[in-house]
Amino acid sequence: MDVWLVDLDGDGPAGATGSTAAGGIPAGGPAPPGRARLTEEEQRRGRAFLDATAARRFRRSRLAVRDLLGRWLGVPPAELRLAYTPLGKPYLPDHPGLHVSWSRSGPLLLVGVAGSGPLGVDIERLRPVPAALSVLATVYPALPAAAAPTAFFPAWTLLEASVKATGRGLDRGAREVRLGFAPGGGVALRGISGHGPRPWHGRTAPLPSRDGTPAAVAAVVTQGGPVPPDVLGRWPTAYPWRRTTPARTDATESERT
Repeated sequence: MDVWLVDLDGDGPAGATGSTAAGGIPAGGPAPPGRARLTEEEQRRGRAFLDATAARRFRRSRLAVRDLLGRWLGVPPAELRLAYTPLGKPYLPDHPGLHVSWSRSGPLLLVGVAGSGPLGVDIERLRPVPAALSVLATVYPALPAAAAPTAFFPAWTLLEASVKATGRGLDRGAREVRLGFAPGGGVALRGISGHGPRPWHGRTAPLPSRDGTPAAVAAVVTQGGPVPPDVLGRWPTAYPWRRTTPARTDATESERT
């Protein structure tokens, strides 16, 4: 299992190629052979954003996903095929034994790949959420009345990562997830029902603000064995994008898959 954190406001990804604008993002035209490139659908989605920062982050996120997975597999990123189930779970049709997941929140992208079992990842930048526990209770009715407000982001990221791993989505899958809530705001994954006898494992980690990136909470959920603590430790430095300008924090939020 490997998990990478990418700063989408950094100075140009290794996978952003072709003629460039706005700090390394392709402005159009063909990319050199083997380099990551956007599909026509991704280009269309990128053009649909009204906010230029959100559009740039979306394009960079898709380039980074292809670049990272291509490097991991030893496959030219341009040849890497991504597909989606009817409920939106991504998979690699040419590598059926692998499981992939990614999540984007503001300038942060989290990408994971595993060969041992289903995988889901989620990241949320820390920010005020009005009536946070009420929002959480709408998707997780089993939320204890005594849950601490600080439990919101750990619980939300674990729920998102869990339903990405099962491929069920929040509407269908959140009620299958069992969470445990500690008095101080800690949250743990207790299990996911309806998806075979193998146990599920989850881990959350706070990611402090670093080099201008916002503080965040990230989660990994897998059915392929415990999530190694060192995976969390590698997140802040695993991908060579560096920030050169301050990040905007008011851009359109989050793409989950």
